[in-house]
Amino acid sequence: MACFRMRDEPPAYEETAGSSSTAIPGDNKTQLQDEPQLSQYGLISFSGYDRVRLMRFPESIVPLVSETLQKHWPKGIQNVKAYYESTEFKLRGNPFEHGNDDEKIALRNVMLGLLDTLAREGWGVHPAAGGLGRIGNYTSLGQKDSLIFKRQAPQQLSWMCISFDSEDLMHLINAPHALALSLVSTFGDRIKNCNQDLVTGTFEVRFQRKIWAKSSDEGAVLSRVAILDVLQCLEVQGFRLCSSLDIDYGNGGELYKSSGEAWFCCRDGVDGVGGYI
Repeated sequence: MACFRMRDEPPAYEETAGSSSTAIPGDNKTQLQDEPQLSQYGLISFSGYDRVRLMRFPESIVPLVSETLQKHWPKGIQNVKAYYESTEFKLRGNPFEHGNDDEKIALRNVMLGLLDTLAREGWGVHPAAGGLGRIGNYTSLGQKDSLIFKRQAPQQLSWMCISFDSEDLMHLINAPHALALSLVSTFGDRIKNCNQDLVTGTFEVRFQRKIWAKSSDEGAVLSRVAILDVLQCLEVQGFRLCSSLDIDYGNGGELYKSSGEAWFCCRDGVDGVGGYI
């Protein structure tokens, strides 16, 4: 897997928000008194090929999200603007549709970064809406999944992602060694091979069977039994499933076309350096 690099320098938050066409809402005193500023709930919406929208978060969250997107998305931010009652970030490239394999991994790291940033600022994923699917008939407008957050005490958590890909692959992103070993032990001879990408640190498990694509009643059962085993391993290692999102709808990539929603998981505390694969 090739190492992704910044193609050019991303705009600073001040630059993207500097002109009237890219103004961030809430620049005047009256808007600071608006009800959205007092809301206990916020929402992140993913739209089109490249849009991330924030709704009803306080103004202090906007630059933090901007920094997080620039840090984790290799192509950076193209534009920031007010969009109706939201703040919209337009990312460079097409991360939600046509990204290559490296970009699909990067997109999952973007999500991990956003979840971590918001948790540290006192915004946790609402337990009943860890992944909010379709609302209304807006698929033709490119509207995808959303995440609902609720105010809570700030938390420092360890985050990782499990991505179910292609016909027979499972990828662990930012996962600790112990979890990888636990999964390998649990699945045993159901695994064909596994390896770690030395550039991204992603741990890949390849199953003996085309577990996500076996078009039979047996396949429908095997795939679901497998995710129960994954959940058991997560619990043993202290992780809980925070959200499940279909962020790219299986598009893009060559080897890593998504075969299901990506799982974003967390556990209390921050693991030490070197604790991740």
